[in-house]
Amino acid sequence: GQKMFYWLVESESNPSTDPLVLWLNGGPGCSSLNGFFVELGPFVVQSDLSVKRNPYAWNRKANMVFLDSPAGVGFSQPLLNASEYTDDVTTARSYEFLEQFLELYPQYKNRDFYITGESYAGMYIPFLVHKLVTDPVENLHLTGFAIGNPSTDQKLDDGSYMDYYYSHGLVSIETYRAIQNNCQPSELWLCQDGHPGCSALCAATYAAAELSIDFDEMTPYYIYGDICLLQANQTKALQLQKNHMIRPLTHRGTIGPCTDTFTTLYLNQPQVLDAIHASGGNSWSVCNRNVSRRYTLSLSCLDKYPTILQAGLKGLIYSGDADAIVNFIGTQRWLTDDGLNLTVVEKWKAWFDPDNQLAGYTERYTNLTFKTVKGAGHMVPATRPLHALYLFECFVHGQVACDSFEYPKDPTEYLSGADLTAPTTSGQEDAAGVVVWWWLGIAAAVAVGMAVVVVVLKKTQKDKKLQYVQLNSGTAKPVYS
Repeated sequence: GQKMFYWLVESESNPSTDPLVLWLNGGPGCSSLNGFFVELGPFVVQSDLSVKRNPYAWNRKANMVFLDSPAGVGFSQPLLNASEYTDDVTTARSYEFLEQFLELYPQYKNRDFYITGESYAGMYIPFLVHKLVTDPVENLHLTGFAIGNPSTDQKLDDGSYMDYYYSHGLVSIETYRAIQNNCQPSELWLCQDGHPGCSALCAATYAAAELSIDFDEMTPYYIYGDICLLQANQTKALQLQKNHMIRPLTHRGTIGPCTDTFTTLYLNQPQVLDAIHASGGNSWSVCNRNVSRRYTLSLSCLDKYPTILQAGLKGLIYSGDADAIVNFIGTQRWLTDDGLNLTVVEKWKAWFDPDNQLAGYTERYTNLTFKTVKGAGHMVPATRPLHALYLFECFVHGQVACDSFEYPKDPTEYLSGADLTAPTTSGQEDAAGVVVWWWLGIAAAVAVGMAVVVVVLKKTQKDKKLQYVQLNSGTAKPVYS
């Protein structure tokens, strides 16, 4: 059988009544623990492998479940055969996970339930929501879904790349005109993805355009962000920090370019693996390329939406406007004339964050709202955390309620909370020379699970080098899939 790893973080406000929210990262093949530590979870890993509290965590007023899906991703096991890596199979396993999760955590039965995620979760989520609408899980009160920068239709999403590149100053006007002259609009997505059917002339023009962008020196996932210059080992990372070659990760608003590297190092420490009962299985990586290579990508999930939208659910699609990979141009095209042809019920207008700064633009359709997030990349909560938190809480709790909530007031979105880490008293370094840290108690309750091995972060009596404060108010339980 498959062992599905999840991490449940209880609401800091009213865990007994606040909604339950599932978070899925995309890829396909990328771990939702990256969302946990880099985007919207309660902790952010620092360059010294300590952790700090994330004041923009989405579990302020929601119970969050981060699921590594499908098997082979993150700490979920095992690596499957290629025939099992399809969106239909992934949907079936996620459906089973939800059934068993409710049996093990009956307090969440009939609670408002939302499914959220980003990127290739733009496929995962419509497939899963469609399944839940047509074949409901007993006592699962599906209320809505929200997807950030969603991969939805390859032809429309990928066919918009050159329009985005040119409109954001990444290619010259000469290059853009060459694309227009040498490529048919219908073949742009084929050339982007290397599919048969791309003409030799368009392929050559497209390749020259991409070469001029110099992707090795920039990230199309956040076109205004820096790339990580670190090698993937801790010694190099710590040495570069000492030499002031990288920024300290204290600015939560513009996430450091090496946060993925630090998170990977952190989660693969033996003491962390033991604490979350993930030892003896997979080593953790942000994305498993073996899964990505084996996965059969869906060309589109637009056929799922008519049934979903007729179910009366709350729906939100949001796009960081600094993401080139699944950009807002392609998303708007599949929402409107080129795809679903949705009816506008509230015209395009600006929306504002809690500090009354313009946060982006929004348009509302029947049972679905679209929002852009100004200055955000592919991972919106990582690059514009205040905007993302406000957007999420207003979607879940309603505008009137979220207007009454308090939000971090620092307009630059600096991480201003107390440092949650401190060195232990019985040893400063482990055998590898890594500084060992322990987590101070916080209000959030955290449960971690994988198959029959499920544990809450807790104090350990055997190893005095690393101490974990009890974070969970209940007993952790296993989940099978």
